[in-house]
Amino acid sequence: MSAGTAVALLTVVILVLRFTIAKFVVEKESWHMDYIQQFIKYFIIGVTVLVVAVPEGLPLAVTLALAYSVRVRIGCQLRSA
Repeated sequence: MSAGTAVALLTVVILVLRFTIAKFVVEKESWHMDYIQQFIKYFIIGVTVLVVAVPEGLPLAVTLALAYSVRVRIGCQLRSA
């Protein structure tokens, strides 16, 4: 297993665990079919990390930096609206 595969797998596992613990243990919610969409998003994130991390680390760093800046920008827009 390459480092990129390990990082992608670890990313998906952490995201799924975080979501399931937050929803089912902390908030004590029951299962909804809408949660499948979240798991699909986490899988897509894992595939993205795998595709980007295998060739080199620079594209991953750029992707993470752009994702962070977009998230900050959306937060600013929501606060101003």
